[in-house]
Amino acid sequence: MNWNLYNMGENEELTIKSFEEISYFDNLALYYLCNETPPQTLALVFLIGDSKVCGSMLGVLEGDRRQYVHQLMAEQKDVELSKKESAVQGLLIIAEGLITRKLIVKNGKFYYGTKR
Repeated sequence: MNWNLYNMGENEELTIKSFEEISYFDNLALYYLCNETPPQTLALVFLIGDSKVCGSMLGVLEGDRRQYVHQLMAEQKDVELSKKESAVQGLLIIAEGLITRKLIVKNGKFYYGTKR
């Protein structure tokens, strides 16, 4: 599926425009994104997101957090699609915030986490 981040302000230029762009994040950028995103949101995203992107994101989670997200996925699998889609939008907003804070930088089509 192709989820796009809707531009909330007329003059804002968004860096990340779709969930699929997360496939261009390096591991550090994914780590920042996964740690800034609430586990409940991650679980809902993982239920409908691209399996390769979600697999990469799960791969950077620490063990306990990964296990908790898996538990939440099992509990939330029957949640209506609109809530899952809202979670994707929330994740993209969080990613945009990390870019604004310069914890993630874009170079060409790729995104890199910066050292704190």
